[in-house]
Amino acid sequence: MPFGDEPRSAERRVLVVSHDPAFPPASGADLRNHRNAVSAAAFGPVCLASVRPQAVEAVDPPIRIEALSIEGEARTGSIGWWRLRAEHRVSRSALMRLETLVRDFRPDTIVVEGIGLFKLLQPLRPLTKQLILDMHNVESDLAGQLHRADRARSAAARLATALAIRRLERKALALVDRVWVCSNEDRERLMTLFPLKVPVDVVPNGIPHAGDIPETLPAEAAADKTFPVILFVGHLDYPPNVDAVERLAGTILPRIRQALPAATLAIAGRRPKPAVRAMARLPGVELVEDPETMAPLLSRAHLTIIPLAAGGGTRIKILEAMAWGVPVIATPLAAEGLGLVETEELLLSDSDEELAEMAVGLCLDAERRAKQRIHAHQAVWARFGPRAIRDAVRNGLGLDKAGA
Repeated sequence: MPFGDEPRSAERRVLVVSHDPAFPPASGADLRNHRNAVSAAAFGPVCLASVRPQAVEAVDPPIRIEALSIEGEARTGSIGWWRLRAEHRVSRSALMRLETLVRDFRPDTIVVEGIGLFKLLQPLRPLTKQLILDMHNVESDLAGQLHRADRARSAAARLATALAIRRLERKALALVDRVWVCSNEDRERLMTLFPLKVPVDVVPNGIPHAGDIPETLPAEAAADKTFPVILFVGHLDYPPNVDAVERLAGTILPRIRQALPAATLAIAGRRPKPAVRAMARLPGVELVEDPETMAPLLSRAHLTIIPLAAGGGTRIKILEAMAWGVPVIATPLAAEGLGLVETEELLLSDSDEELAEMAVGLCLDAERRAKQRIHAHQAVWARFGPRAIRDAVRNGLGLDKAGA
């Protein structure tokens, strides 16, 4: 390794490589990648590089932002002669820019976002002391969940996809020094699937846009003529979210409106599918497409209901809602990995009927609603606030607490 014989300072230089630009962070993967990069900046210089072009001018003082592709440039061949559907295309020009960036930035640690960027692991392996794979999901497990709901494909085809992704994960794990996962549940899944010889660190998703949220519990939205306002936020082209919107708008909201006729549902997110647009035409349903900020929506929401039946990782939007003091009602899968206390910090059920009943009961009981808001707000800031994520990233980098 090129840096092996050189004396190093106490700081840790970290390069985080993602597929999509993580600045400005808006949802899901970019929120996690950006938060991890900012947290790592507490321990030394950090560069956050994306394979895809940067859409806006990147100005983020704590970290350096780079893109490995340029919008409109001539298409070049991709690295690797084949790739799974789970893998992203990486052009040879992007790889060349990445190698140049590594020589310039000289990272001690390179964090690669998921097996979608598997093709980068081999060329990066000799270029850094520490190579980390950040598994936002255990993708083979997630593929099994999603494909079980895909009745258009045969069981054999669904199984073949999951097994192919599992083989890719096995190869990736053999190339890296450490693995990051979002939750203890994903850590257990990974250790059950593979005989791991490398550390697996839990680096949770943090509260998104925590710097823009007051740490003191905000006042509850006024119970006016539209009470309650129910909020659902997510990528609206992601199949599990589309299914959740259909359940919420088509079944759960009508049940709530039988008891609370003024109840409304705000669906917010990017790239809504036609099925989501169809739900937005139902009574009491509003679609907020590509919101610039979530603050106005969260400030007027009385609760959020998240009826996810498939998906992986941990739900960043649950953390954001709780940080704003918005009570959460969800399926157990939706809240998996967060370790929140049922009935105190959130309400859980797999049944649409029970989710609706829980919502009505919470709306009619102001004292219970206030207690849930307080408990959830305290828990989320203590366990998923900036300090907690910084500590998790420090441990994930293998840094000694005493030296951090």
